Amino acid sequence: MSLTRLEPCCCPEVCERLSEFLDGELGPIDRVRLGLHLAACPRCAVESASLDATVRALRLLARPGRRARLSRGR
Repeated sequence: MSLTRLEPCCCPEVCERLSEFLDGELGPIDRVRLGLHLAACPRCAVESASLDATVRALRLLARPGRRARLSRGR
């Protein structure tokens, strides 16, 4: 089976907490548990990487002055 970003998360209870995990909002025990799950579950790892990349891209776009550079074609 090929893993793609379009496949739904196979562990909904984990995927519900990915945002908290990536933002560093989980307590230490939950953070370790979720990290161990991501290390063992390729589909959740893909989901986590996809969400992380999306958040990083949105943060880049939200930087002050970014719209001016984009409108000039850079």
